[in-house]
Amino acid sequence: MAIQNIRFDVKNILREVDSLEKQLIPRAARLAANRAVFDATVALKKNARPGFIFENANAYTLRSFRYNKPEKISKNTLRASVFISQDRSKGGNAPSDYLAPHIYGGMSFKTRFQRGLEFTETYIGRDSTPILSSDEIMIPIGKMKPNTYKKILAQLRGTKKPKDNRYFYIGEKSTRKSGYKKGIYLRKNKKLTFVMKQIDRPAYAPKYDFFKIADETVRESFERNLFKEIGR
Repeated sequence: MAIQNIRFDVKNILREVDSLEKQLIPRAARLAANRAVFDATVALKKNARPGFIFENANAYTLRSFRYNKPEKISKNTLRASVFISQDRSKGGNAPSDYLAPHIYGGMSFKTRFQRGLEFTETYIGRDSTPILSSDEIMIPIGKMKPNTYKKILAQLRGTKKPKDNRYFYIGEKSTRKSGYKKGIYLRKNKKLTFVMKQIDRPAYAPKYDFFKIADETVRESFERNLFKEIGR
């Protein structure tokens, strides 16, 4: 993720200060900076909630907005930061990967599951082809647990083939005759359930202005809380 720096000169903000205020400034600046980055994460989460910028933002996305508390990097300088998590816990995908196309624009992020389907063949035989091409993705029809993706990939790759509760792929050749849509189905108790739909990989225009939201919130919060802490 790109970095945008916001610098504050406390002397310029406060203008003239008396001797008592001079003593309060270091602590006041630290508390104001801490509050500013906290407020920025709250604003970022608010704008990411369903009904604001994104139609569907899950808890994983909302937890991705983080901040680092102020730290002293020189005699007269504090540094605090607001960021999107780049953690890939348990080998998963980082929230920053998902959100980058919405911030900068571009093609949707391809998860490990999507990339795995590019190397998973439709069936064993001479005419076998990858389930997904590089310009396609598979999207869930409803909510899906993280371990379900692993189960689907394992079954489609042939490492696990249960008789029931089994996931399988229906491609273009089969849909021509059956009327089913391209995608992944679950066969359970002799019933088929459509669980994932195959679509063209979407491209996004920038719509989540992370830097503007953070910038405006940090500036307003820092000045307001700085004056508050020195009693003005």
